Amino acid sequence: MVDPGPVRLQSTDLNRMCCWSHVIEASMPTYLNYGYTCDNHGNILCVNLNSMRPVWVYRLGDDIDGTPALAVEDGKPYIYVGCEVDKQGIGTANFAKIDGLTGRQVWINRIEAERVEEDGKHFDGGYYCSPLLGTGDCEGLVFANCVLNTSGRNGIFVAMDRATGRTVYTTDLKYYSWSSPVGLANADGTLFVFTGDCAGRAYIIRGATGEILLTKQIGYNFESSPVVIGNSLVIGSRGDKIFKLTIK
Repeated sequence: MVDPGPVRLQSTDLNRMCCWSHVIEASMPTYLNYGYTCDNHGNILCVNLNSMRPVWVYRLGDDIDGTPALAVEDGKPYIYVGCEVDKQGIGTANFAKIDGLTGRQVWINRIEAERVEEDGKHFDGGYYCSPLLGTGDCEGLVFANCVLNTSGRNGIFVAMDRATGRTVYTTDLKYYSWSSPVGLANADGTLFVFTGDCAGRAYIIRGATGEILLTKQIGYNFESSPVVIGNSLVIGSRGDKIFKLTIK
């Protein structure tokens, strides 16, 4: 596995860049005239949207499907993003904080995970989701679901310190999750996290501690990201059902 790190681009134009990159499945967050996206080779690409020329590329080490989370901290943009364990077979799910202006790695967090083969199909480990930036009593945290595949189809919900990258806690899920976590805060700023797993379970987790307050089987495979509307959320499940859930 190639050690991740930033590469400054001088004269390569975007068309040439796309020839040697792979498929892009992530969406693009933006800051001013900068756009950020990722590909299946683990490249994180910053593009100047005025000139459509690349500014920098950072190599995280494996397939990236989740859309990066963008935060402006002390007047500067930072990118939070994780990769899968795909091409590695057995390796680490890397999650990094990157300076959005320079491509400099601020920190990287690594969790052991595996890609498994079963009945002619493969199931990648690592991060599929878009990360959730904490608010309120979780202002200094970033959250994500990580597929482990180390003991059956197991996965965890991870909270990391946004300043240092340290793992603050992990919460075991009953089944791994591809869906992105979303946050709901009450009037005093207490953050509650909703996430769904690939077996159709819904979880409500206290963001500050990782305590599971509720888990309930309500659908099939949750792959999509929920939409939050006030104290309700809407999420689609594999098959033909869309659920609206209200938290009281």
